[in-house]
Amino acid sequence: MMKISTAIDISCKPEEVFPWIDEPNKAMLWQKGVKSGEIIKETPEKIGTTFKETMEEDGKSLEMHGMITNYIPNELISFQLESKIHKVQVNYSIKGETEKSNVLIDSTINWKFPMSIISVFIGSKIKAKILDQTRFELSELKRLCETRTKEM
Repeated sequence: MMKISTAIDISCKPEEVFPWIDEPNKAMLWQKGVKSGEIIKETPEKIGTTFKETMEEDGKSLEMHGMITNYIPNELISFQLESKIHKVQVNYSIKGETEKSNVLIDSTINWKFPMSIISVFIGSKIKAKILDQTRFELSELKRLCETRTKEM
């Protein structure tokens, strides 16, 4: 099991930031690894909504199936994702003040065989790469949110 956690402060209200996480078309603008996404079944309360995403990196693609497991508008959205190489639990939470939001991402990755064996040997490199990518994506989220808010 691998746990990854990182956060960023964004100079916008939580209700200005949350749609960039909650809405798939907006999320794909800052989550560069996601090449396509599709809602399979949508529920009115969001919890239980299922979807699939295609991730792409270095010319290789990976299909992931997901489900929203927790949802509080403008505060929290949690997903369970599964692919052929892993199961992932991701929580995006936003704590905010008047003009400032702290976005926290907590992820737990459970690798499947043979990645479970590989991660024993190079797990720290894999974790560092995922953390770098997550931080890059969060800085892009910050840029998009702050730029769009100023334009309004």
